[in-house]
Amino acid sequence: MGTLCASQALAQQPPAAPQAIPEALQRFQAYATSDAYKKTVSQIATIGDSISAPECKEHKPMERAAITIFRPAAFGEGPHPVDGLWMDRIKMSRCGTPVMQNILVRAQANGQPPQMQLKMPGATSANPPMQDKVMQDVLASLAKGKCTDQTKIIPVDSKLDKETKPRKIDGKGMLVEGAWKETWVFTACGKKANIGVEFTADGKGDLAHKVK
Repeated sequence: MGTLCASQALAQQPPAAPQAIPEALQRFQAYATSDAYKKTVSQIATIGDSISAPECKEHKPMERAAITIFRPAAFGEGPHPVDGLWMDRIKMSRCGTPVMQNILVRAQANGQPPQMQLKMPGATSANPPMQDKVMQDVLASLAKGKCTDQTKIIPVDSKLDKETKPRKIDGKGMLVEGAWKETWVFTACGKKANIGVEFTADGKGDLAHKVK
């Protein structure tokens, strides 16, 4: 899976003339901007934000920040896609502070509503597989600090600290150059933990990472 596939902000601008858009993309645009889908993804984002910051009493979805498509959606005869994988990034108001909730959406081959999975909140540029790899190292790092109960490790936010090498994306949407630093924030066994993560493109569309 390539890193940083092209994003399509489906809700921000009117679509081009219908004849200029492939039918599958038209259906996906209609699906992703439908009231039912937006309501579901907003509910998931609100749940995620409540987990990230339970001390806050107001978790309000504001807008869709972006959709990042990893595998294009395909439709059968039913209303839901039967294939496709994408990330929906929802901008939340967390007690008045803007924060992102990232939801991985996976279509089901049987045509049932897609599966939705909360991923690392915030502005991280890591794709889902890379997030999973980083999380394993984060858990190991926190365990060294005597926080070994994973049920007490809560992702809170992530942010870009510094881009140390400009990013370059090829014609296929693959990240082939670039390096940057992020901070991933957790509540770990009742204490705030800031974890530094360095990412470097490997030139093959994937990333190497280091957890500080």
